[in-house]
Amino acid sequence: MADSTLTPAERASLARMASNVSWARTPNRSERTAPARAASPVSYEYWLRRLAEEGQVREEDLPKAAESAYRAYMAQMSRKAADARRKNAAARKKKRAA
Repeated sequence: MADSTLTPAERASLARMASNVSWARTPNRSERTAPARAASPVSYEYWLRRLAEEGQVREEDLPKAAESAYRAYMAQMSRKAADARRKNAAARKKKRAA
């Protein structure tokens, strides 16, 4: 079957199958996902690397600066999550009142 004749649901089903086969054949899941984890802003190493590349922080201050950047990022994510929860609660309340 050619790709152009597949429905979106069929393509999604084939992609899920391929993904499951790929993960089933992965001998070390943690090793496979390590590059993505290191590239994530949730990773301390991400901030250490990013600040080093920017070159504005002295080498000896990089660990503390990376920790601060990491904490600031996590606080920002926490704030966004709280805002989203508040917005969703208000929408639910408004919907119930209607």
